[in-house]
Amino acid sequence: MKILKYKKMSKGRYKITFDTSELIIYEDVIIKNNLLLEKNITLKLLEKILEENKYYEVYNLGLSYIETKLRTEKELKEYLMKKLFKEDIIDKVIYKLKIEGYINEQKYIEAYINDKVKLTSKGPFIIKKELIELGLDENIINEYLNKIDFEIWKEKLNKIINKRINQMNNKSLYMIKNKLKIDLYNLGYQKELIEELLANINKSDEDSLEKEYIKIYNKYKKKYKEEFLNSKIKNSLYQKGFNLEDIERIINKNKDLK
Repeated sequence: MKILKYKKMSKGRYKITFDTSELIIYEDVIIKNNLLLEKNITLKLLEKILEENKYYEVYNLGLSYIETKLRTEKELKEYLMKKLFKEDIIDKVIYKLKIEGYINEQKYIEAYINDKVKLTSKGPFIIKKELIELGLDENIINEYLNKIDFEIWKEKLNKIINKRINQMNNKSLYMIKNKLKIDLYNLGYQKELIEELLANINKSDEDSLEKEYIKIYNKYKKKYKEEFLNSKIKNSLYQKGFNLEDIERIINKNKDLK
């Protein structure tokens, strides 16, 4: 094959026109194989050029993927495998990117933890689980999680609790605590810390009980006579976690006002 001309393209590539075809070749491959001096290409040299060119294609694609956002080795490999590149070439590219510092496990873990702590409601156990699923070293994850001041987790948890309480102001304290306990545990916070902070909640059920009573009363007042109506109201309020003594009091109070 005879080289007829070169045309410069973007991203360090050239279009090489041969007497029989055209190829897009990376500049590094051109220089490495002295193609600026060589005018006639044997089939053996062409195979070598194409193999090396594929490596640079994978390398540049991987580099672009990393530059948009920090990636783990596992993420990068999965991304390149989906492009149907050969695994041996992908492994060589990943090794080069690690040597060059583009793939840095410690840097990734530190950035990931900082983002989750500052920008999400997630607790340490969920953050750790996510990082392990990304194929990262558990010891390094623990090292960086242990650097987070315990008071930061406590402050985050208190903010979540206060926000959720405001969202559930029509619920009994019993139900609020039960719901919060499950939700906060699922967010990845320590069970002992959750229970400690929930124990400090001091909220009266008076307003929420009154609201729930009115809502249930209005719902059933036309369906049941007073005897069955009170029983229905009592049962509904009890299921919502309100104290039986308080329920009796609110029913009697409203009975007197009718």
